Amino acid sequence: MNIVKKTLVASTILLASTALAHDNPLQSNKTYGQKTKKVQSAPVVSKPYKETTPKAAPAESQQDAYDYEADYYEDEGLLLFKIRAFYTSTSGKIKKLPAGDTDFAKPGSLAKSGYGFDTATTYFFTDNIAAELSLGLSTLRVKKTALTKASLFLGDGTGTTGKNNDIYWVPLTATIQYHIAPFGAIRPYVGGGYSGSYMHTNSKAIKVANGHGPVVQVGVDFISKDDTLFTFDVRQYFLKSKVTFKKGFLEPGVTAARNVNTKVDWNPLVISAGFGFKF
Repeated sequence: MNIVKKTLVASTILLASTALAHDNPLQSNKTYGQKTKKVQSAPVVSKPYKETTPKAAPAESQQDAYDYEADYYEDEGLLLFKIRAFYTSTSGKIKKLPAGDTDFAKPGSLAKSGYGFDTATTYFFTDNIAAELSLGLSTLRVKKTALTKASLFLGDGTGTTGKNNDIYWVPLTATIQYHIAPFGAIRPYVGGGYSGSYMHTNSKAIKVANGHGPVVQVGVDFISKDDTLFTFDVRQYFLKSKVTFKKGFLEPGVTAARNVNTKVDWNPLVISAGFGFKF
């Protein structure tokens, strides 16, 4: 009986010691009386620092530059469409004025500056040669002092000028242009052609007829890569037309009064700036 008790106690002690050794890694490495070998890791050897030079970006090849230029110019359109605002300076000199009352001065210049806008379409026949067709609208401001002088010189001086004496000028212009540098961002040009002008006024003092004449121009287009452009243009029109001073203005109430016809050299100088598109 004592032998059985001793055997049970010894077995219990052995099981307890084995469980403690398995759960606690800090205990001695003994399991069932056998020793375990401790594995050591290999030492880490650090490599010496070596300074490296960053690689330079590859230079653009000549072929790449050529392709860029080709992309810029390969889709050059044949059409330009422009919208321009302009300032008009006109001489408005009265010519062939009949004899009048020498006690008073002649009217001299009839109109002065004005403002307007136009649209233009340019078609390229070649890289350098193009044709432009434009249609504009402008007002020419008539001088009241000129009308007063005309009333005194040609009539009895009792006529009233009224408030609305401006002349509406609608020029239809066709020009042939030579584009000096047809490629690149800055493209100057010169041109010449002919213009027909519709002229109208609501004035009670005068009536103005239509006119026509040659025109010369010089300008430059500033082209961007998104098919838009900015433009600056100067045109000199050589324009004459007939102007009639109405009898009701010169001698109001006189039945024998007559209209007085004369010629006016308008010769407007148009300075314009605007934007446009390539097609």
